[in-house]
Amino acid sequence: MYEPTNESQPTTTNTTTNTSQTTPALAGVCLVCGGECAVGDTMCARCDGLMRDWLREYPSWLDSLHEFLDSTAHYGGHQPGRVNLPAAPTPIRLPVLDHMQAIEDAAIALWRRLYAPPAMPWATYGMHPPLVDMLRTCAGSPRLRRMPDIADFYHEWESMVRKTLDIIDVPPAKHGIGRCPNPLCGVELTAAVGAVSVACPVCGNTYRVVDVRLGFLRECIESGRAFTAGECAELLRECGFQCSVNTIYSWRKRGRIQPAGRNEKGQPLYRLSDVHARLARHDVI
Repeated sequence: MYEPTNESQPTTTNTTTNTSQTTPALAGVCLVCGGECAVGDTMCARCDGLMRDWLREYPSWLDSLHEFLDSTAHYGGHQPGRVNLPAAPTPIRLPVLDHMQAIEDAAIALWRRLYAPPAMPWATYGMHPPLVDMLRTCAGSPRLRRMPDIADFYHEWESMVRKTLDIIDVPPAKHGIGRCPNPLCGVELTAAVGAVSVACPVCGNTYRVVDVRLGFLRECIESGRAFTAGECAELLRECGFQCSVNTIYSWRKRGRIQPAGRNEKGQPLYRLSDVHARLARHDVI
């Protein structure tokens, strides 16, 4: 499982292992996407950059996962016979807890793969550094793009990232949909998720949610506003476009769109105009 830590030491092949380990990689071919890469590397610059971005972003995502660990239920209440405690016990979402453990296990596996004992002092004693330190160390490792089994680790982290974002990028029960189309009003309107129509609380007019969203879509495209992948996909679907979060991730992986920044949680933001323009080209995933 472990590779020698000396970069100059040649890699040996065990003929008793399975076929996937004994089959040599093609020189200059990325084992993840099949594209071109530098001779001696097993991952192209695009896949390498994407995986390192995931590892760098995870510390902020872990903070968000800790928030979603609390289910915010309050036991006790004011029902007769109940005891109101000074501080209500905090219910924990067990699936989120299991996912956080899976992230730590994946980070330990990758760190040990990159830094086998005795590459670091704590490894000699059967220990590993804190999770955030492991993520940062792996993200900065020059050996990451030369691992012969990088495809397995890449796809594992790709699946992990998708599940993480599905947890922390949850659509709210009620959200802003745009401005009132009445030119004399223009107040910000909110509607429940899945609502068909919305009434303006100021002018009293009723509009279809899709019409308000189309106006908001045009406004965001013209102003160059950026959103998370989930927000972009949601807005475009409400306006009649077929778009999913995975589609946007695939475009980013292929270099067809690039993030325009990050929000306070560290999630990448994409210009809605870039995503809309890509959809207008009728690209097939």
